[in-house]
Amino acid sequence: MTDDVSLLAIQKRLTALKLAGMKKTLEMRLQQAGGDAVSYTEFLSLLLEDEIQNRQDNKRKNLFRAAHFPFEKGIEDFDFTFQPSIKKREILELATGNFLQTTTNILFIGQPGTGKTHLSVALGIRALTLGKTVSFTTLWDMLDILNQSRADYSYAKKIQGYLKPDLLVLDELGYKSLSPQSVQDLFEVIARRYEKKSTIITSNRNISEWDKIFLDKTLTTALLDRLLHHCQVIEIKGESYRVKHKN
Repeated sequence: MTDDVSLLAIQKRLTALKLAGMKKTLEMRLQQAGGDAVSYTEFLSLLLEDEIQNRQDNKRKNLFRAAHFPFEKGIEDFDFTFQPSIKKREILELATGNFLQTTTNILFIGQPGTGKTHLSVALGIRALTLGKTVSFTTLWDMLDILNQSRADYSYAKKIQGYLKPDLLVLDELGYKSLSPQSVQDLFEVIARRYEKKSTIITSNRNISEWDKIFLDKTLTTALLDRLLHHCQVIEIKGESYRVKHKN
């Protein structure tokens, strides 16, 4: 057993080497080694495992923070009995993450409060546990950021933030019509992610009504062509969970 002074010195060295996981458990491992007659090799192996685990935990936390989810709810928190139009088996299959491997898009269509955002977040959280990068944003926030980025010439940098993630979740498409420039921006994101990365979109309008959102029929056709080529469309026909439970 090392004394307090040498323990402090070792901890300082671990800090200097950015070995926070080893520093965190060093004292406990020393006590364990003293009581259990652990070999030098076993002792070092345990400390290295602690460091690896700490780095993995930090990576997961950083990925989750970067995803910008509006809340943390998994598939286990979703009430499938309330929305019988949703096939639970279909959602569980998506939760395996296979759609990310095939760069398949997902489109959730349904009225407000039917669970579109919940399921999108749940699949996003699942993707994080599989080591994928995820970014969640409302459609309007993304378009606003891209529009403002033209003023300081940071458009190229900002749009990369929507192209890089393995999974991009665009929430709330359909609440109002888009300006021609906004349609161009959305098309740019969808087109450049096409067959490279997966995208989840939630909308309160059926696909047949999207020409009322985009106005430009040519761009609507081009956007849908890329979005739906490899896409799983899930229509939710139930009522609003929030309205039913507001009391």
